[in-house]
Amino acid sequence: MVVAIAVGFMAGAPAGRAATGEGLEYGVKAVYLVRFAAFVEWPAARRGGDTPVGICVIGQDPFGHKLDAAAGSHRAHGRPLVVRRLAAPAPLDACDIVYVGRGADPMLREAGDAAGRLIVTDAAASSRRGMIHFVVSEGRVRFHIDLRAASRAGLTLSSRLLNLALSVQRR
Repeated sequence: MVVAIAVGFMAGAPAGRAATGEGLEYGVKAVYLVRFAAFVEWPAARRGGDTPVGICVIGQDPFGHKLDAAAGSHRAHGRPLVVRRLAAPAPLDACDIVYVGRGADPMLREAGDAAGRLIVTDAAASSRRGMIHFVVSEGRVRFHIDLRAASRAGLTLSSRLLNLALSVQRR
């Protein structure tokens, strides 16, 4: 199923409108989170050798096993991916990508203040926006990008990722 979702991600396949972690929507979002790692250039201090790329979920986890399955044995920039689920408050030191789930808005500021982390938010969980903000538009999982916020965090996002975005807030 993950392969089908990944193919759908590349082709822009429609996402299910299910609100639960078992729906196709969160399978597609899980694949996006994993794929984002390959399209982000982190500051030198966060690119250490074989140190895993940490994909962390704070707040309610809507993915269940889907995020772990999507990460599988993938690598980004030669680094393995590892999924972590953190309870509030928790240190974000091992997090390179932070998905802010329902109920984690209070942690959003702390996560956003931490340089070198890609903050991903979700319209299904909150109206507050991170550097990448998931939405469902015309039955498809899409996202908006705040390039200014990413730049302030020391991140460089690939133009290929920017081309997939529904909108890009420029510097």
